[in-house]
Amino acid sequence: MVIHHPVSALDAVKLRKELDDSLYLAGGTEVLRLGGPLKETTELIDINGLVPAKIEVMEDGLIRIGALAALQDLIDSPLVPEYLKSACRFCASFEKRNAATIGGNIAARRDDSYLAAALSAANVHFMSTTPHGKELKAVSEYFNTGCRRVIEYFIVDPHCTGYVRRFGITASAHAALIAARVKDRYALSVKGSPLVCGTSPDIWKRAEYRDTVEGSAEYKRYLARTVFELEEAL
Repeated sequence: MVIHHPVSALDAVKLRKELDDSLYLAGGTEVLRLGGPLKETTELIDINGLVPAKIEVMEDGLIRIGALAALQDLIDSPLVPEYLKSACRFCASFEKRNAATIGGNIAARRDDSYLAAALSAANVHFMSTTPHGKELKAVSEYFNTGCRRVIEYFIVDPHCTGYVRRFGITASAHAALIAARVKDRYALSVKGSPLVCGTSPDIWKRAEYRDTVEGSAEYKRYLARTVFELEEAL
């Protein structure tokens, strides 16, 4: 295993494009986890120090969350809206929340991502460095791409309100399903299936449901239908 230390985000992206068996290293909770994607031949590209970790207010009143901000940083910040803090708390380990980053959680494109449903329902966009320059992209669209870009920061409206609900066998187990509504948008992460977003709670009808160790397809469909029907009735 080799660890590379590029001097800029653009250099990191170029390295990732050149090296077939490579991964970005930020907080490390994903690439270094037991049974994760790391192999003996993997080359790690360290992006620590190349992208921001600060959470700050922008001139237009929106907040900018650096991709290297840890989940616990979001929970502790008075600037971050409550729905997003709730999603960060789905990471049950305090130690892991202090290491895992918002950028890493999205960049991994996991179908049980703690934050994907919440950020997608809120229509959050992020700035990234690609081989062709800077690009602003919606989190919901990112899960359908395979680009090896470096995420730099997320742009979040601090005034948005909503809910995020997680269902899993235990707090530390992989989630079977995470459902979110922020303002008038909905998003649904189902283990073993693609992320689904839309402007109606009926998105649960469009989601794919597959049998996994986290639960049967029928069970996940029941959860999705129930959570949206109950929340909308309240």
